[in-house]
Amino acid sequence: MSRITTVLAAAGLLALTGAASAAAQLERVRGTIDSADANTVTIKTDEGKSATVQLGGAGVVSVVKSSLDAIKDGVFIGTATKGENPPTALEVVIFPESMRGTGEGHYAWDAITDHTAAGGAKVKSAMTNGTVKAESAAGPKVKSAMTNGTVAKTSGASGEKMLTVTYDKDGAKQIAVPPQAPIVAFEPADKAVLKPGAKVFAVVTRDGETLAGKLVAVGKDGLTPPM
Repeated sequence: MSRITTVLAAAGLLALTGAASAAAQLERVRGTIDSADANTVTIKTDEGKSATVQLGGAGVVSVVKSSLDAIKDGVFIGTATKGENPPTALEVVIFPESMRGTGEGHYAWDAITDHTAAGGAKVKSAMTNGTVKAESAAGPKVKSAMTNGTVAKTSGASGEKMLTVTYDKDGAKQIAVPPQAPIVAFEPADKAVLKPGAKVFAVVTRDGETLAGKLVAVGKDGLTPPM
């Protein structure tokens, strides 16, 4: 199976991460790879436990560093957020085009590390997966006034960037992305990246004690997947 085909298969499976996730008993495993072979990967979880994930047809991706500059109109992203009015991004993941639609929607997520605040405590979060929408669309004409002067460069008190993320048919969220929020991207990969010591994020289904992998995301060059 090619890398792109594998990732496409993962995208289809991960469509369950929205409203249907409860029925599918999806779980998320975060930690460090202890060992791996052709069929399984054993993870020492962040909680200090050991979890063996059956790879089967799981999609495998690398998680690489990216930047806000890569988040452009039409890009499909996922972002875990805290709070409301507006929600604040704890991280942003840029999906390759082959994974567009993965987990699309807005739904509850679990507690993840807050990289935007000192101390790095875990906070309750929600997940929004959708398409970034440009904020320059023309609106109705209105009465206006003109001010001519010299521009002073400013990025706002906190340096936040506002994103509008659209999902499903009519859903949309405005999300504030602080400069401290990790920005990463998924890249197609294969089982060769499943090396001991690598940081990993896995989406699995549980059947008793058996964990079946749906997606295994491995941090590249020592990166810890922030999602």
